[in-house]
Amino acid sequence: MASIAWWWAIPAAALILAVLWAAWHTRTRRAPGMRETTEHFAQYQAILTRVVESGDGSAARHNPNGPQGAATARRDVP
Repeated sequence: MASIAWWWAIPAAALILAVLWAAWHTRTRRAPGMRETTEHFAQYQAILTRVVESGDGSAARHNPNGPQGAATARRDVP
């Protein structure tokens, strides 16, 4: 009888963990404070200023992941 109880304990523990995870994942997060929002705005403004001042449109064509085909093997390496 004890072995049946242990077998039923496994799905019960999984259910409890799933409920705890769902509660944690869907919790209401606090609103960002004034400090966080002003810091993010300052970062955004600095990046936007850099992009506008470059003036050559290179920022619009910039790929942050590198050039296409960057994951391929280099031909100059023996």
